[in-house]
Amino acid sequence: MDNQLTDSIRMYFLTLGIISSVFILIIVYFPYFVIALFPLALLFLFSTSYYRASAREVKRHESVLRSHVFAKFGESLSGVASIRAYGLESRFADTINKALDEMNGAYFITFANQRWLSTRLDIIGNLLVFTTGILVVTSRFSVHPSIAGVVLSYILQIVMMLQWMIRQLAEVENSMNATERIHYYGTSLPEEAALRTGAQIPPSWPEYGAIEFRDVTMRYRDGLPLVLKNLTLSIPGGSRVGIVGRTGAGKSSITATLFRLVELTTGSILIDGIDISTLGLATLRSKLSIIPQDPTLFKGSIRSNLDPFQQHSDAALLSALAGSYIDPTITLDTPVEEEGYNFSLGQRQQIALARALVRGSRVVVADEATSSVDVETDRVIQRSMKEGFKGRTLVCIAHRLRTVVGYDLVVVMDGGEVVEVGEPGELWRRKGAWWGMCERSGILERDFEMARE
Repeated sequence: MDNQLTDSIRMYFLTLGIISSVFILIIVYFPYFVIALFPLALLFLFSTSYYRASAREVKRHESVLRSHVFAKFGESLSGVASIRAYGLESRFADTINKALDEMNGAYFITFANQRWLSTRLDIIGNLLVFTTGILVVTSRFSVHPSIAGVVLSYILQIVMMLQWMIRQLAEVENSMNATERIHYYGTSLPEEAALRTGAQIPPSWPEYGAIEFRDVTMRYRDGLPLVLKNLTLSIPGGSRVGIVGRTGAGKSSITATLFRLVELTTGSILIDGIDISTLGLATLRSKLSIIPQDPTLFKGSIRSNLDPFQQHSDAALLSALAGSYIDPTITLDTPVEEEGYNFSLGQRQQIALARALVRGSRVVVADEATSSVDVETDRVIQRSMKEGFKGRTLVCIAHRLRTVVGYDLVVVMDGGEVVEVGEPGELWRRKGAWWGMCERSGILERDFEMARE
């Protein structure tokens, strides 16, 4: 839309102006040309309308098939390690080749349409030249030969200009498919809430980091079942809370509601007594930090990843790196490749941890941050989180139960509801859902005693 469409519009109006000028020139000296121009114009309009209707639909079909090619290619790139591990190279190659063949099929139909149109426009152009030639011959005594030569030279150029003008017009219509798709995605899909609102909050908010869920229900889309059901939970400020449960219990959905990635169906969430639904997304998210399960790094340096907006000093960045216990050979100037693939997964998690330490938020969410790393790296990250986030509210979506046995609170979830809440050792002695999970994981009473020590 930014490049091709504007150029096609410019060329269309340019050729339209040239053709109109030539016709006006011919009519001025050969008025009878209007008689022949009328039926030829009808034939011209019929051919172009027939072509444009088919070309527009073929282009729309081609755009859909091209998106399919990009999707398949992107899937293959992101999963190349798994594809090679399972020996599925030929299968994915066949899938992409099939998608390419389907896209090229629509692409070749576009050229077939153009050849169909060019044949008919050549016929119309030749008839225009023939008509002009007849008028020049019959008016040889009343029109100066120099004028006749100019008219003939211009009408010969019209044959090519007609094809070029119609192609540019069709290209404008075809390129408008891109505008149509942008309009669909920009107006038909629901938008996020405003980045900023008029709500006034203290600059130091949140000061304590107390989080309260009041009868929270949430579904990811209208028509889907609820993933959080009447969730009522109070997290004291400055406490470390582990949220555990089976897959699909609603653990990560709590993260989505805290950052308002998905709006609540009913209920409210309060941080230090302020309803987060009244805040702008930029205001809310700038006050929270997250250590995701799959850390995202950007091409650049460690410095640009820790402090992309250059808001902190090098001393603060170095302190955060040291606090994450990352390899000391990694410095602020160490280059980061796309997606951070020049680092191990554990190192990427430590960089994400350092980024959260730099932000200094009172509320930190760790969404299964150590689920994909080894036990030793998990121990290092947990130690760093305990030291670096001391006095702050830490909400940890736990993958390994051992990582949260020393936390202040454990929240056991099942089916989007809170089953148990309490101190880990106390819940274990109740022999409820938490006790059963610990038994299956081999966690004994001495593990709680060691955690307290």
